[in-house]
Formats: sequence, C-alpha cells, structure tokens
Amino acid sequence: MKPTLVSAFIYDEKHYQNLDFYIKQGSKLLSLDFNKVIFIDEKVYHHFENHVNENNYLIKVREQDMYLYEFIDNLENNIIGNPDKDTNNFFAIMCNKTEWIKQAIEMNHFNTEYYTWVDFGIFKIFNEHLTIENLNKKYDAIRIGSIWDINNTNFENLEKEICWYFAGGVFGGHKKHLLFFANAMKYETMQFIKQKNYLMWEVNLWYMVYKKYASIFSIYKCNHDISIINNY
Repeated sequence: MKPTLVSAFIYDEKHYQNLDFYIKQGSKLLSLDFNKVIFIDEKVYHHFENHVNENNYLIKVREQDMYLYEFIDNLENNIIGNPDKDTNNFFAIMCNKTEWIKQAIEMNHFNTEYYTWVDFGIFKIFNEHLTIENLNKKYDAIRIGSIWDINNTNFENLEKEICWYFAGGVFGGHKKHLLFFANAMKYETMQFIKQKNYLMWEVNLWYMVYKKYASIFSIYKCNHDISIINNY
C-alpha cells in the first residue's frame, strides 16, 4: 500500500494574502492519486470540501489547536528575516508539521505504516515534469531533503537566521521514526522558547534534532524546486 500523504492549511490572513492562489495549489495536491489526510482551517474548509472522497480525509482544525498557539502573544520576534512573513504565528504553523503527521499516524485512517508530509502549497515551486510516483517510496528512516551540505556545520547563526540544511517541504518514513521525530521536535521547540522566548523556522529546529539523532534520518540532496520530490 502507498504511504499516506499528510498536509495542512491554516489560513493566516496576514501571511496568506492570496487565498485563491492557495486554493488552486492545494487543489492540485488534493487531486493526486494517493490516500491523504489533510488538516484544513475551519475558516476556509468550504473551499475544499468538494474534494472529500475515499482518498481524501479532510479534518477541520483551528489555529488555536496548534500546541504553540497559546505562547504566540507573549513571544518576542528576535530573528533576522522578513518581518512581514516571518512572524511567530507563521513559525507556529511551520513547527506544527510534525504534530499533524503525528496526529495522522495516531488516527491511522488508511491503515498504513508509512507516511509522507507534503506542504499544502508545494506545487507553486514546480514548472517542470513532476515524477510524483517517487512519493510511493517507503523509507524506514526519516527521508528528508537537504539543500546545504549537512556535514558542514560552520553556520554560526542557527538561532537567528534561516538555515537550509533541510528544505522543509517534504519528509516521510515509517511511523515509528516519524513519531519519535515529532516528539523530539516538540521537546526541542518547547525548550527553545523557554530559554529564548521567541520562535524561529521549523527547519532550524529540525536541524537541532538532527544533530542529536542523525542515525534516524535518511538525507537526499535537493533544492526548492522539482528535485524536492524527484530525488525523494
């Protein structure tokens, strides 16, 4: 059986200015011939409910359901990034990817052992032929794309600037390792905000997890283009 694809769309009016664009890109993902568990913001659920079928299990959620939501208003914004985009609310959404895949695993709606996360708007970066069949692949370890050299640890500003050791948009593997990843990510994130009182990009926090538990990861080279799926 194919892995279950997991994704989510939280409508943040301040970040996602063009809702129609994400409806279009998300509809492409929903049209793929895979079993999918998709978490959809209840505010915009009606735009996607026509995609509900035997392959698409759509779940209404609220931004308040995210585990970091309760901390957002009290956190500083202490990173070097785009102030219009890189907000604590945006970071909370990105850091919740591993939680959503954990929830999908615990639901086990399609009775699968393998799961793959795909960002909801990922089709926006594709302008070439997409070998979507690569998402059929099953990995016991956490299969995740790397842009920078994962062995080059000279990046000194991990806590302030975005790092691209991981591309972020696609990762997957066996449920056992994904559950471990989700728990480790949540722990790492909670420790970080307790110590620093701000949030940052999920890929930076994933790299912190990787440095402790590298053996559970299977790395492949990619970029923010078609290679993120074609090299999976």
